Amino acid sequence: MSRIVGGIGISHTPSMGTEFDRGMREGFSPAWQVWFDGTRPVKAWLAAMRPDQIVVIYNDHLNLFEFDAYPTLAIGVAERFAQADEGWGKRPLPDLPGDTAFGWHVTESLIQQEFDLTVCQEMAIDHGIYSWLPYVADAPWPAPILPIAANMIRQPLPSSQRLWKLGRALRTAIEAFPGDQRVVVISTGGMSHQISGARFGIANIDLDRFFLEHLHRDPDRLLRIPQKELMRLGGTEAAELSIWFAMRGALSDRIAQIYTFHTFPQITGCGVAVYEEPNQTSAD
Repeated sequence: MSRIVGGIGISHTPSMGTEFDRGMREGFSPAWQVWFDGTRPVKAWLAAMRPDQIVVIYNDHLNLFEFDAYPTLAIGVAERFAQADEGWGKRPLPDLPGDTAFGWHVTESLIQQEFDLTVCQEMAIDHGIYSWLPYVADAPWPAPILPIAANMIRQPLPSSQRLWKLGRALRTAIEAFPGDQRVVVISTGGMSHQISGARFGIANIDLDRFFLEHLHRDPDRLLRIPQKELMRLGGTEAAELSIWFAMRGALSDRIAQIYTFHTFPQITGCGVAVYEEPNQTSAD
């Protein structure tokens, strides 16, 4: 059967992408050099895992969906996903490849498990994926990507517990896919930040590091924190940390924590966690 070999939780932010492009041309500023260096182990691990499929749970930032029709959960099923133009032109990066056979299988399985998904056969992908992806993989991208968008923009948001259950359902779907596909599940959001209102610029490094500390062995403790409390402590957009539960929920309780890292280069807490299932090395 197909299997999940590991998972990654990682931040996203528009500046992460623009700083990557600038850094590769001109050299990174000191603050962003720390983030670039901190993602080298993630890139090495992902390459060693040799995934056949990558599932990414992220949130769209009003570049695909709009307030008049914003789904709670949406999945992309297509052979290719274009990069969204967020207002300053597309970056020099290729589209994301998709695998429709895998995508339809996961979609049908999730719907049978009572997740009512909006199915998109065209899906423009914004910095929710494109900002961090070139830090951890070179183009052309190492495997087809199955994007699942979770609403973190408009109330009511899916709860942390709902996203955890989405991860569990993803595991069931992946393990039922024919063949011997190696799958990495990635969730991306946050970490602490707020980009509007009177608290613009707020961040909470202690909250970010507390989250990273407990996600591996004590996720229940984090699941008990209401999203409103995450937003109070870490800024409005800290609610995006809930997306990480989809990745963690997809993994077993036997995972090893391979790597964690956190820094705060600009506006948004930037963190990453890498987990690996047992006996899933590159030689497997």
